[in-house]
Amino acid sequence: MLNTIDTAGHPRDMGLAQGAAARHEIRAEAARLGLPLRRSTWPTLRALAVGSVRGEGAGREMLRHFAHLSERLEGLARSADLPIDAVLEMHLRVRAGGAQAGLLSRRATMGARAVSDQRERKTWRLERSVPRALADECGWVLRESVPVVGYRSIELTLPWLVTSVAGLNERGLAVVGGPLLWGAPGREGDPTSLLLVQECLQRFSDLEGALDWCLKRPVEGEQSILLTDASGALASVIVNGRERRVQRGEGELHLEGGEPAPTGRYADEAEEPDWIWLDPLARRVRVRHGGAEVDAILSPSEGEEAE
Repeated sequence: MLNTIDTAGHPRDMGLAQGAAARHEIRAEAARLGLPLRRSTWPTLRALAVGSVRGEGAGREMLRHFAHLSERLEGLARSADLPIDAVLEMHLRVRAGGAQAGLLSRRATMGARAVSDQRERKTWRLERSVPRALADECGWVLRESVPVVGYRSIELTLPWLVTSVAGLNERGLAVVGGPLLWGAPGREGDPTSLLLVQECLQRFSDLEGALDWCLKRPVEGEQSILLTDASGALASVIVNGRERRVQRGEGELHLEGGEPAPTGRYADEAEEPDWIWLDPLARRVRVRHGGAEVDAILSPSEGEEAE
């Protein structure tokens, strides 16, 4: 069964809500990675950017350049009763791939398929396979984000993750991130390029603004990010280390990447492959997970006619 999480308000409020809803899963993932589980009970006046992980390298750069997501992370850590450094370390380790990244580096396919609605308006439906969790891994969740500043969105993510893997916002911008591989592990370098998925969903109504943001933020990793909007514009951002390039879409796309699952029994033994589909025209998110399907539709913004 795909769990759902509702978050709303300021970034810290959204983190608090996610941490409260998925406290058990978040702490289990921290334990799996061997990270500290005890949060200090002593009051402190230290700035958020001071700490063994926060004070330098990729941790400092995430706090510096991704303020909203960093506030979400602080709220999530508080509700899950984990040290901020532990939750931040979970986000930094995904760049190493393999067991450190878990489902985020697992083999997956994604693509864009041409679709049209009843009024014969054409756009692209983004698709991504959803790898099944192993028995010791926390699984996927469907999260709704309603920020005070920015656009509402529905996203596929993991219980401990402040960004997302795929999502659609109320203006019809859809973003899908592919498997994340082979970035510098740990605290060195820049934070993960996966942060761009949530940033685009919250900040932008169309493809062009999102692409500009993806090219300028300091991130790294080996990843492909697909983006489309309700106008039918389509592009992919290819992240190679710290370098990025944009490929404009002119036809259907099919991409595959990631690492094979390690040997072990799956926690979810669904016979059919799991997928997420994002339809910008219908503002519809559909997920098939564990043999069941979940449908969610975002109403258009106030004063906006649904495209």
